[in-house]
Amino acid sequence: MKITIKSEDHPNGLEVDWPVVPGTGDWVSFHYRVGTNHLQVKRVEYDADADGNLTEVTVELTY
Repeated sequence: MKITIKSEDHPNGLEVDWPVVPGTGDWVSFHYRVGTNHLQVKRVEYDADADGNLTEVTVELTY
């Protein structure tokens, strides 16, 4: 599922492809060559069209 994440590192948003939407309070990890960042989900926004179909999900993360 295409999800836009927003964080201190990506204030304008970064599109990612995650299999599920994390819930508020959940922790997510980003693994890099030099280490791992752990961020907590602060807020989740869901947008739908007039027919109720999910069109966009935005996840706000915080350290």
